[in-house]
Amino acid sequence: MTKTTKVFAALCLGGALAVSAASAVAHEMFLKPARFDLAPGSTAVIALFNGTIDKSENPITRDRMKTVSVMAGGKVTTPDPSQWRDDTVTSYLDLTVGAPGTYVVGVSTAPRIIQLSADNFEEYLRHDGIEDTLKARQAEKVARTPVRERYSKHVKTIVQVGETQTDDYARPLGFPAEILLSRNPAAVKVGETLQFQALIKGQPMAGQLVYASFEGFQGEVPGGGAGRAVKLRTDAAGKASFKVTQAGRWFVTLINMQKATGDATYESNWSTVTFQIH
Repeated sequence: MTKTTKVFAALCLGGALAVSAASAVAHEMFLKPARFDLAPGSTAVIALFNGTIDKSENPITRDRMKTVSVMAGGKVTTPDPSQWRDDTVTSYLDLTVGAPGTYVVGVSTAPRIIQLSADNFEEYLRHDGIEDTLKARQAEKVARTPVRERYSKHVKTIVQVGETQTDDYARPLGFPAEILLSRNPAAVKVGETLQFQALIKGQPMAGQLVYASFEGFQGEVPGGGAGRAVKLRTDAAGKASFKVTQAGRWFVTLINMQKATGDATYESNWSTVTFQIH
């Protein structure tokens, strides 16, 4: 192997490791029911994807699930851990629903810390569209020291049981980060505008970058970023809205990242909500 070939191989390996390191933490989390419309008394199979909306990379162990909640009829219940099962890449909740109504299922994970080099951390920020933190680091010209990020993920899905629509979709579960829809997705039609509010520790998430898209979206549109159909920023009340352009499975997703103290450089709270539009 020539010297030039060795250098090229090393550069390729370095690039691959950087992408691998970024991908290791750039895992969004989504709850994906097999069906969003359920019959009263039936059993729903709800997959927990850790990766992308289309592909899960690994199951989530029970010890990582700090809170699992089901909101229905204005009351919150907690499924028994025995209702969860895993395969090699995905966790599944087998949930038997009761009376007709709109149900919300949520999972909130315990915080974890990961350490990355400055370069790998910034590649991950680019990959996941965490633009504000990346721009702040570039403006501050921060030292190229390793970064420790404390992260946790808070995900919800909204399913409809029977024909009765209830306002449970609008009730917060009390997660550290949460997205609340302004309307019941079962009542939203294609072509209408859907508003939501983003909360961080129960308070409006002002000026937060948020993405909305639908399952199966291909490519990017101007301003979309991160391979998502819509790119938004919340107002002072933590609210934003987007036009529902087609029927199908939709999701709203955000990563709130702030500087931290103590054992971490940054703290991030990831939040997603999935729902169906007819």
